Amino acid sequence: MEINWTFLTYLVVALFALSGFLRGWWKEAITTLFLAILVFLLRVPGVAQALISLVNGILAFIWGILPPSAQVFLTDLFQRAFGISTTGGVIQADANSGQTWLVLLIVFIVIASLIGWITLPNRLDKPKGVGYAPTPLGSILGGLIGGFNGLLVISLVREYLDGRNLPGGGSSLPAEITTTGGGTAGVASSGVSLQATQLPSFTVLDSFLPWIVILVGLLFVLAVFRNRIQITTDKNKFRKIEYRAPLGYKKYEYAPPPPPK
Repeated sequence: MEINWTFLTYLVVALFALSGFLRGWWKEAITTLFLAILVFLLRVPGVAQALISLVNGILAFIWGILPPSAQVFLTDLFQRAFGISTTGGVIQADANSGQTWLVLLIVFIVIASLIGWITLPNRLDKPKGVGYAPTPLGSILGGLIGGFNGLLVISLVREYLDGRNLPGGGSSLPAEITTTGGGTAGVASSGVSLQATQLPSFTVLDSFLPWIVILVGLLFVLAVFRNRIQITTDKNKFRKIEYRAPLGYKKYEYAPPPPPK
């Protein structure tokens, strides 16, 4: 099976740009932060290994308090759906496996989306809902940042498929990903062979690019807090935290119409 990587990149970037246009820049900036963390972990494999060791310790603790029926169900789920190994019956993530990091990428995107949804709601499903809708400026900025996030995601996926920058040199996913020139970024499994064509010559880890991504993520953190949280001082010199609509968002309140008389 042949995959045009350039087309796939355009598709992912376009989908993330559309999502960012609908969600606004503030929520997309949170996603950028989590993706920048993953880029940092790729750049510093020792920290990545320590993180996975910490996760495995937490998983082992949770595993020990689960009933046997839940252990059997989760073992089958993680092995079949995610390919995560179970050592001695305990679910453990492998820092050297690209599949582990693909799962972590999905988890990070979901967590970032939930944080944005909870901290900056945009819904009218409650009797007196309060929400924040992006303005045209917020949507345009969101589309640009969303497209940037899509480029980061597809770049991270390529790195995980390749596996060379993972802790210990890494291991690729159970599928063969080859370039048109014949370079291999994985191993064949069960007769499945994926051939990626038109791969770009650069990656997210080239030269100083990862540090630029990390710096952008840190700047977005500052922008997220400064545009949402405001510390004020009242006449009695007491300080309190107030929440405001970020730049590029409009706060609205919705009340249902009164019942007919």
